[in-house]
Amino acid sequence: MTTQAVRLDALPHQDRRLIRFAGADLRRFLQGLLSADIHALRPGFAVPAAILTVKGKLISEVIVLCDADDSIALAVPAEIAASVAGLIERHIVMDDVTIGFDETQRFALVWPGSVAVVAGVHGYATRHPAPGQLLVADELGLTAALAGVTVASEDEWNRHRVVEAAPAWGHEIVADSFPPEVGFVAAVSYDKGCFMGQEPLARIHARGQVNRVMVRVRAAMLPAAPLTLAAPDRPTAGRWTTWASDPAGAVGLAIVHRSVAVPGTLLAAEGVGAVEVCSGPLGDDPGVPGKQRAATVQLGKR
Repeated sequence: MTTQAVRLDALPHQDRRLIRFAGADLRRFLQGLLSADIHALRPGFAVPAAILTVKGKLISEVIVLCDADDSIALAVPAEIAASVAGLIERHIVMDDVTIGFDETQRFALVWPGSVAVVAGVHGYATRHPAPGQLLVADELGLTAALAGVTVASEDEWNRHRVVEAAPAWGHEIVADSFPPEVGFVAAVSYDKGCFMGQEPLARIHARGQVNRVMVRVRAAMLPAAPLTLAAPDRPTAGRWTTWASDPAGAVGLAIVHRSVAVPGTLLAAEGVGAVEVCSGPLGDDPGVPGKQRAATVQLGKR
């Protein structure tokens, strides 16, 4: 397959801003703030994480970047970067932590494979916002790193995410959702100890399931915008959130009620017709092995 790349600032909702940190308490501070295990970071890797409310609902997703010098930075959605930075600052009380925006950095994702990293460009193996190599550099550096690389279209980007079951901010991942509802369990460490919003997620993990999950879908036609999905006994069975062209019409990702997250289930969408669910839940909380799951958890009854 041909290696291709897409700049994140060319995609809806995917542009990023970089928050840099300093201070002796940084790792301990981020370990208590983010859902990912900061102590497990490895240089050259990017990991997904979430900033949650105390009720376990998403405020923002973030990409945690770890460099060879053991420094840590966060790539946050540009559209809410200022509010995310403000929230982080408000949580710094007695901690030796300082933060600052680096407005010069731009981001791109390369897949499959990788490109050679030139001076001034940082490359990270990542699974979010989709599997590939995440490049971070200023405008000149990013342009140099991507020279000669095939530019992927938004449709190709969406198809890559559908194949890899990779949810994206502003599409599947939205504020006020539990990570398991939007296929984002990869951002949550269930054995790292306490973090903001940990208790509700631990209860879901141990005793229940969320009502909504992410699935793959397909249809004969491409939608023009996100669509409500209906089942015969459930008029709002879900929402088609990502779509890409396919020889048979369209494929995509959707957030649906767990009761319809069964391959072969047919849903209806206005203007598109029949939409077939073609996977079970993706990025869902698998629960504690060996424990019987309740039908649903009673958190956020949706």
